[in-house]
Amino acid sequence: MSDERKLIRALPARSVEDVIAELAAAQVRAARGEPLSPPVVSVHLASGFQVTGEIIDILFDQRRGTTLLLHLVGTSRHDRSSDVIYVRADAVAALTVHSAAGHVALLSAGQVTAPAGPPPTKLEARRLLEKMRTQLQDRVGHDVGFASAIDEVPAEHLGGLVELGNVVFGALSTVMRDELGLEAVKTQLKQVSLQPGAAFTVGLSDGTLSAAAPLAEHPKRWIEQAEVVTRLEALF
Repeated sequence: MSDERKLIRALPARSVEDVIAELAAAQVRAARGEPLSPPVVSVHLASGFQVTGEIIDILFDQRRGTTLLLHLVGTSRHDRSSDVIYVRADAVAALTVHSAAGHVALLSAGQVTAPAGPPPTKLEARRLLEKMRTQLQDRVGHDVGFASAIDEVPAEHLGGLVELGNVVFGALSTVMRDELGLEAVKTQLKQVSLQPGAAFTVGLSDGTLSAAAPLAEHPKRWIEQAEVVTRLEALF
């Protein structure tokens, strides 16, 4: 059995709704600079209609129902168009994920992973973290300091440090989704500090948001992203 087939056969069954939500969240992470390339999917509707593209956003509305936004493409990522389509989630009967072997970690919520590539170098890690800091700084409209253990952690843990940045900066972005959250972060946040730790922790003191995590472990084992958002909102 080929390595690709082994990865595919290891995938767990998940609800269509959960996979769709995971793919939409991956687009947000990719936009923050995380090295992700969300898959092309074909959405099969109960009516028999089918659309192929990338799920780029999802709207949860208790009154109107859930809506998906897809950027239409062919089955190849190189076959681009400028069209998008809005799809009611309750009309989706099935989902085909193209080239799924390259996206097993995403599709399995971290339960299945392809052989890991080399960790980022110190310079690559600095670039990725600096991009996150710059995006946050642009959003709040003032300088945001940054401190990390990038020179202290072992080289094999640099990827974990970048993942911690993704978790923290991503949660901050969610906190700032409305004017109240944005104003709270703007007025209180002066610096972000990322460090290794025995467990995931986050705190705010004198304008410094400090976060720590066991960098050797997979981020899925640290804490659910929604819980990170809840903890940050309690701090601000």
